[in-house]
Amino acid sequence: MKKLSVIFMALALAAPVLCRAGAEDTALTRDESAAFKKALVAVLGAMGLPPQGFVKEKDDFNLPTDFYTEGGKLRAVTASVHRRLAIKGVKDAEAGNKKHGADYKKKILEAQSKGDYQEVMRLSQEMQKDVSSTALSGAKAEEEKKLPIRVSVEINDSQYQAIDPDLVVFEKPGVLALKMPQDEEGDPKGSVAVYFQPSALKDTKKLSKVQIDVKTVPVKTSIVAIAIKLEGPVEEVETWAKRIDTKTVLAQINAALK
Repeated sequence: MKKLSVIFMALALAAPVLCRAGAEDTALTRDESAAFKKALVAVLGAMGLPPQGFVKEKDDFNLPTDFYTEGGKLRAVTASVHRRLAIKGVKDAEAGNKKHGADYKKKILEAQSKGDYQEVMRLSQEMQKDVSSTALSGAKAEEEKKLPIRVSVEINDSQYQAIDPDLVVFEKPGVLALKMPQDEEGDPKGSVAVYFQPSALKDTKKLSKVQIDVKTVPVKTSIVAIAIKLEGPVEEVETWAKRIDTKTVLAQINAALK
């Protein structure tokens, strides 16, 4: 009986090891994940400079860490990046107020240490005037531009969109840019989606819809489709979409759509 207990204990200890040995490792390597980031950065670079009056605020990358198979076939790995562009005048006003606040705080403390309270009052009034002036310039910039701009780049995401002929921004072999219908008439916010897929969009003039079904791929780092989506003031996002270096974006696609 004692021998059986020893055997059972040994099997119990070995079970987790046996399970791990039989499990499929689905983790991507660092280099494989980096390949997608490199492509995302290249696409952002292909967009060129943002519209005048806007400045990059933040990039959020959503990089893949795992891959998956289905029926013995490798599924496409997805990746994306989201960029927010702020109104430059607003950002300048915020930075200016921060710097002025620090400068005035130092001067006020120096005046206080000398007991010069008349100078403290003068500096406080001057600071308030400067802060108000800077805030006003930021408010004017915000009023002029109305909205920040948001950009997203999506790799290997399936895309479906009906094509309204009146909403086509531009088209060329492998590329189609569409304005999205606005929520209501006169809405200052607009959005443009630019789709990249050499075979599905080979002849866009024959299409009534964008239908890009991304399924299986030959290797883990395969890129078969890319979409760029811009949202912000109507005129700015449309003009920016037309300036995208589409050849560079298409060059990131390294596998055929199946």
